[in-house]
Amino acid sequence: MTFSRRKFLASLTAAGLVIPGVYYAQREIRNRLINNDKDVTAGEAVAEPASHQGDLLAEKLRGIWDFQLLDNGKLDALPHDKLEMILDVGVTGRALRGYLGTAISLRDKNEPEYRVLGSLATLSAPRVRWILCDEHGPRYECDAVMDEIWDSWGNAGAGTLSGNLRDLGYSLQLPEQKKRFVAHKRLFPEARERKPLNAELLAWLSSVEHRLFHQIWHASRDKWHQLSEKKREALRGLGWQPGPIGRERDARGRAKHRNGSGEDFLFMHRGMMQRARELQPDLVCWSRLPLPAPFIEYDRQGFIRYYENVDGCSVPPAWEPTEDEEYSQWLRSVKGSEAFYSNYQVWESLYHDPEYLSQMTLGEFGSELELGIHDWLHMRWATVTRDPSNGMPLFWDRRYTDFSPRWFLPENDYLGDPFSSHVNPVFWMFHGWIDDRVEDWFRAHERIHPGEVERKTIKGVSWFAPGRWVQIADPWLGASSYGCIPSKNRRDRVALNKEEMKLALRIALSGETDVPDLLRRIARRPWYARNLKLEK
Repeated sequence: MTFSRRKFLASLTAAGLVIPGVYYAQREIRNRLINNDKDVTAGEAVAEPASHQGDLLAEKLRGIWDFQLLDNGKLDALPHDKLEMILDVGVTGRALRGYLGTAISLRDKNEPEYRVLGSLATLSAPRVRWILCDEHGPRYECDAVMDEIWDSWGNAGAGTLSGNLRDLGYSLQLPEQKKRFVAHKRLFPEARERKPLNAELLAWLSSVEHRLFHQIWHASRDKWHQLSEKKREALRGLGWQPGPIGRERDARGRAKHRNGSGEDFLFMHRGMMQRARELQPDLVCWSRLPLPAPFIEYDRQGFIRYYENVDGCSVPPAWEPTEDEEYSQWLRSVKGSEAFYSNYQVWESLYHDPEYLSQMTLGEFGSELELGIHDWLHMRWATVTRDPSNGMPLFWDRRYTDFSPRWFLPENDYLGDPFSSHVNPVFWMFHGWIDDRVEDWFRAHERIHPGEVERKTIKGVSWFAPGRWVQIADPWLGASSYGCIPSKNRRDRVALNKEEMKLALRIALSGETDVPDLLRRIARRPWYARNLKLEK
């Protein structure tokens, strides 16, 4: 064998490089697998619900988006514009699901052109990523950035997604080719756009007299137990004490379920319902509580109808008042699907159950309705507060003693404030449902306590005579000069009492408006959210 000195030196050099390399590689593996406490791969799966930030991101993405490809780009056979994208995230979920296609294909029974698959587990706003799949599998990858006007004030302004689509069948070794796009989220349609009230009813409800009446009627009852005797005497002088002098019936004090205030609540709103139906016979009322939005992959067409608010009954998205975390958390809960199944459906079941209803007096039942499901219904279907003169969102609710002309416009139908809630079509939908529960209460007593509750017409309203289960003979409708259904011959007299009602409101609420904003910069909660409670 021929010995080569050059080959021998070369082999020693190679060994000197390879052997230490193999050694150090093996040592690194040992350190990672044996000596390092950090997991290299994931362990057993655990249940991981969405975080608070994940819930907020999901709320911003959920809905209908108008999708447009820029630079005349195309997705296979689809046009570059007039496309729609619908996105959804399951309750407490961390996965994005949706579809992209034309308006026709999304509403067709067949599968749309593209399906959206994405994960929110490792993402946070404003970055979003998803995969577009066609009938053959993954087709495009997408990276996008969300830009939301007014940020966390849900449904307050337009949101946009802008980003790039990359063809997954295109080799990464070739020069990059991407399709730019922009998507605009559609605002959630207001109920008045879908189920408007007729002109005659709207004029009555949005009048100065009726707005002031509805606000002071609730304010007097809700605040009476907290007012000083001096303020009580002032309201008595104006005739706006809640009930007979000396025997007032507050709605939120310790005796609320025994003093008959619940009967006042049910009677006054029945009177309003009666008058409203006279002005608009086809007034829409619920026969059952509307269901939450269906998950997009379970019922795509139903999801679209829900976010187009076809019947005016869809729940508007929550907004995020960052100055009041407790209120923010409660608002998301009240509007969520979980609360519907854990609270609303329980109430609905109980208030149809004769055994449950037959155990309560009318006053107890009315008080339970008012302080429970009634306040929640107002806030579940409320949208963010807006200035009615220009539609701009407001970071604080209207001051309860602010009587500027713009607040009397018909566009002010905010459900969170008694001054405006009755102008909203949804108010009549759920108050009609509440009024029907009074009839269920009567039928329950007829079945279990036959003859113990008698019908009687009071002030032109079909009602019940006092007895074992009915306490009040003369339900309270406000000052003697004004009720919820004023007779025509008192119209001129009513008009003279606007200033008296404003004065009564200032008396009842003066303790709140005397505190300067500089001393307490905190968002004012809506009226129907002032007494909220979170489960500890």
